[in-house]
Amino acid sequence: MTMPDTRADTVTGLLRRPDLRVSPGQWAALAVLTVVAWLGATSFIGQYRPNQVAQLVELIVPGQRAFLVMLAVAAALAALGYLLRRMTFAHGSLIVAGFLAGHALYARLYPLLGLRIEIPLTSFSDGLAFAGSRLLWAVCVAVIVIPLWLITFARQPGEPRQLSLGWGDWSVEAREFSAKREPERYSRMLIAGYAAFILILFVLMQFNVAFRPLRTGALFSLAPAILISAVTNAAAEEFIFRGLIQPVFIRIGGIAAGLWMQGALFGLVHWGASVGVLAALPVSLGIGLGSVMWGKAALETRGLGWVTVAHALVDVAVMSAFFV
Repeated sequence: MTMPDTRADTVTGLLRRPDLRVSPGQWAALAVLTVVAWLGATSFIGQYRPNQVAQLVELIVPGQRAFLVMLAVAAALAALGYLLRRMTFAHGSLIVAGFLAGHALYARLYPLLGLRIEIPLTSFSDGLAFAGSRLLWAVCVAVIVIPLWLITFARQPGEPRQLSLGWGDWSVEAREFSAKREPERYSRMLIAGYAAFILILFVLMQFNVAFRPLRTGALFSLAPAILISAVTNAAAEEFIFRGLIQPVFIRIGGIAAGLWMQGALFGLVHWGASVGVLAALPVSLGIGLGSVMWGKAALETRGLGWVTVAHALVDVAVMSAFFV
């Protein structure tokens, strides 16, 4: 079985392709796993950064141990899937449980390594500490999820069978959002249209903070700290979400549903890390939509290089305003 060619489709066009449509049950399975992963990750973040979204999660899952509850739910769903011989769903639930268990491992190791996240950044050492914490999080999730992948999906017939974690091929021609435009190479897509978007985003982010980082000169002195923070954060998140979670969702619900639901999870997790429920929702929806495009890029380039660079550019624009 080979993966369908999606390069000529837009991210919305994928949902209309007859050969990529899946059953309501597959959508429901993905939705359940997305909600469990989101509730677990948000409650974990809420233990250290209490915010309105974390408080909302406590209303859905009462008590201070919502993270452990969601970890147990994921494990129970895996057991139920095996009992009912729904192997793909069982494997996916096991991966979600591993994703949450990686957060628990991170919580154990973080204080032992003496890492401290300080935002806003005040020095290059703050940038190194932030980078170290993001890399540690990615490693903790990976050391649990990758072995689970190898003993579940890697042995089960179907595509994708292997994880595409390399640099990838940027010469692939594809479409993003517009069906009217001819497919273009991902390398040109990044240099041309995407660069303009980053410039606009940078100006909008600076406008939100009255251009203070530029006016005071703090942005220039902290540029190395921002750069290392952006690159490591992008690499860590792309490795986990597009590298490890996305292939699981594709195995469960196919390409179209898998890409859109991994985007939903990524947007919801960022919503859970934000301060306000309503204020952060539009931005989180935009992040989710953008990550569907990133997921398509990772799938079609067969690697994480392009999406990591694209993600890092976004993070530079955002962190240049809110990390200074």
